[in-house]
Order: sequence, then C-alpha cells, then structure tokens
Amino acid sequence: MKKNYLFFITAFLASLLRAQTPITLGNANMPGSNDTLRYTDVDLSSLGNYTQTGVNFNWDFRQVVSTTQGLREFKSSLQTPYALFFLSLNEYGEKIVNSLSIGPVAINDYYNFYKKQTSPAAFVADGAGVSFSNIPVPSYYSDKDEIYNFPMTYPKYDSTTFRFATPATTIIPLRYSKTGYRVTRVDGWGTIATPNGTANCLRLVTTQYSMDSIKTSIGPVVIPLGVPNHVRSYQWLSATAKIPVMDITGNLLNGNFVLTQARYRGYPMEQDPTGVFEIGLPSVHFYPNPVRNKLYLDQDLSGGRLEIVDLAGKVVYGPFVIGFEEASVVDVSNLQTGVYLVKITSDKGNQAFKFVKEPAN
Repeated sequence: MKKNYLFFITAFLASLLRAQTPITLGNANMPGSNDTLRYTDVDLSSLGNYTQTGVNFNWDFRQVVSTTQGLREFKSSLQTPYALFFLSLNEYGEKIVNSLSIGPVAINDYYNFYKKQTSPAAFVADGAGVSFSNIPVPSYYSDKDEIYNFPMTYPKYDSTTFRFATPATTIIPLRYSKTGYRVTRVDGWGTIATPNGTANCLRLVTTQYSMDSIKTSIGPVVIPLGVPNHVRSYQWLSATAKIPVMDITGNLLNGNFVLTQARYRGYPMEQDPTGVFEIGLPSVHFYPNPVRNKLYLDQDLSGGRLEIVDLAGKVVYGPFVIGFEEASVVDVSNLQTGVYLVKITSDKGNQAFKFVKEPAN
C-alpha cells in the first residue's frame, strides 16, 4: 500500500511539473510536405487585450468573433513548378496565389519557399517563385530570413538579418528587393484557448524592420521607390499546430502599433442556431467561407446524409445521401445570398455549421 501511495504521489508531482514547464520547439514542429493547415480570421474589434504575457500564463481568446476561413498548403519543392530551382528535401513551397496582376504585369503560380535548415537549426524563408508567360522565374534570399531559430523555448531572444531581391531580367519590367533585420523574443509561455480549442504554447513577439524597394522602367528612365516596412506579430506557437495557434499582426508607424490582421489555427467549434452540433463525428469542415460557387468537404463521409437549411430551418438544398463525389464538392451557386447551415447526419453522429453565401461569379 505504501508503494502504491508513493507511486501516485510521484506521478502527480511529475504531471504537475510538466504542466509548469515551457514546451521546446524545433523543425519537427514546423510545416512540411503535404500539410494542409486551416485557419480562421478574426474581427479585430473583438480581440481584447492581447499584449499581456507571463510565465504559466493563460491566454483566453474564446470570445473572439470568427469571420472567414482559409487554408495554408505546403508542398515539397519537388512538387512545385520550381523544383529545379529549389532542390532540397527540406524545402517546402506555399502557393500564395494562382494569378496576380501588378499594373500591366501579370504573374502566375506565385510560391513562397521555406527551408528547414539543420545547421544552425532554423525555419527560414528561402525564396519565391513566379511565372511570366509560363516561364518560371525564381528569386532568392542572399541572406536568408530566419523566421524561427531552434531550439525555441522560454526565455529566448535573437536578432537576425535578411536580404532578398528579384532577379534583374528583361522578362520582368520591375524589380523588388528588401533588406533588414528581424528581432524575436519569447516573452511568455502557458496555455491558449481559441474557438478551436486549447493548447500548451510559447508566446513570441517578432518584429521585422526592413526597407522595401521597387525599381521600374518607363521607357529609358529607371524609377527607384523605397519605403520602410516595419511589421510586428504576436504569435502563440504549440507543438502540434505547425502554424501559430494565434497570430496577431500589425504595422509599426512612427513607433505606434497599428493592428491589421488576426487569425487562429483551425475552424471554430461552435453550436449552430438549431441546437445541432458536433457529436461523435471526426472534425469535418467546408471551405471557403464565405463562398460564391462551391463548398469543398475535407473528409469523406460517404453514406451520411447532407442538407442545407436557412436560418429559419427551411431545407433549401437536399437532403441527399453523400456519395464519393458529393463528399468532396457541394455546388451552392444557385442559393440566394445569405447565411445558411450545413447539417450532416450519419451513424457516427451529427454535425452542423454556418456559412455565408455571396453572389455567384
């Protein structure tokens, strides 16, 4: 009996010690090949006081108002159009946009590339790739931007420099460059709660001080444009989220912080207006939200029943039994603009969540 008593006391003290010890992060906790990471944007006016920090601190963002959802998708560099330019097994590309127009210039397949550097250990911004008239054009950091240095735990402070420039080529009528330094401070640790759940975390404040320059040609004249670009981000990192559990970003203008964006990892787990919520089902999400034409389902629920209802409870789509094709795409282009509820019923449980329908393209 005495042995059992001592065992339980030891186990309790060990668990208490773990709960009061900051986590340590490394490259294994960063995004990698085929990671699809979901996030939800936040109404900035609902944030509350996000500057507080401390040791074994509890940050509570459950009250934030969720707005739109999105995805960050990472691929091995070998699976991108720029495989020949970023040849590394530790290199990962994140597609930023399919196509983009900058004045008269049209670009396609814009990727940012990141590398899990081993010596010294760091997650770095390595370069970018864009295509002009189907010609891939890579750009590199001549001095890589160490976004996170490892091992990372509390307390930690580091400052690193970076330099980046697009190539000087006649294919591109303008040239962009930036140079500066990044200061990162781990100023707290504890737990963070968002509408998606709770996690153990480190709290970072990272500030990028850079000068961004653009050189463009109009006839024989080259016009250089340079502007300071100072950006600060409050981030909460966990061992499992791959991207920040919470990320609050803004600009530093004349020493003042101007909030521009806030988002948390994952989608909100909230009760819907009819009282039907997730029971027993694995986490199921549709995206994008708001939507114009098609909702995409991130999980195969073949055999379940799906229907869409308005906020008055009237069925406006379905019900139908989810087949393989319907499980991945739901065409909502014919719905009127407004707020609707997706309801999924299966032998494993029920789930419902809201989405906003915008005018179809």
